[in-house]
Amino acid sequence: MLAIDLTGRKALVTGGSRGIGAGIVRALAEAGAAVCFTYSGSQRGAEAASQLVDQLAAEGAQVFPMVARAEDMEAMEQAAREAAERMGGLDIIVPNVGMNWVAPLEQLDLASWERSMKLNLTSAYIAAKVTLPYLEQAARGDIVIIGSSAAVDGGGGSAHYAAAKAGLEGMMYALMRELPRKGIHINVVHPCVVDTDLLRERYDTEEKRAALAAQVPIGRISTVQDIGALVAFLCSELGGFICGQSILVDGGRTLWRGK
Repeated sequence: MLAIDLTGRKALVTGGSRGIGAGIVRALAEAGAAVCFTYSGSQRGAEAASQLVDQLAAEGAQVFPMVARAEDMEAMEQAAREAAERMGGLDIIVPNVGMNWVAPLEQLDLASWERSMKLNLTSAYIAAKVTLPYLEQAARGDIVIIGSSAAVDGGGGSAHYAAAKAGLEGMMYALMRELPRKGIHINVVHPCVVDTDLLRERYDTEEKRAALAAQVPIGRISTVQDIGALVAFLCSELGGFICGQSILVDGGRTLWRGK
């Protein structure tokens, strides 16, 4: 029987307390990996992190939270070091931190643009940079960057976000020329509309969410489990020949919307 088995792997996920990040943490842990994850240190993040750790610990998983802002190089260097010490190494990194907000060009000031680049693009560079020495020492290293379908279709009303997420794809293609010879796989996963607390805040009625689901050919919004399962697969032996790929997890929505 085919099964995703990450026993013995050691992962670090940025922005792992809630939403897609929490789904990735859960998937990796349930597949047998030890997982450290970062969160910003807000009260909401701390409560979510504590709840996630308690749930997974009750299932026998090894999951460890740590406070670190993903766009802070020094904080992430410390997080990577502590994660490697706690787990006895580090061989999977999932740069997941991201934030989007609607800002048409006439309303988009330079400070907001630069903030978006730092959160959505620079944070992934930092995650890859600070974990590289550990990944190089591993029998196999994996970098799975979480992007967005906005990198492909431009999203809507948020050029800052689409540009940053497209930058992640470009970075992946460049690193593809450097890292595989060092035993490190790298891929980008592009979610689309995902059922998270944030989505439910923006689409706050069943009618609004149903209208959103109607834009997806397979008839539903994706779940954090959809994203987490793909990340776990890519890091497993089953996904061992997949490298340098940009993968849309969108139920066909990106292509279908153009028709």
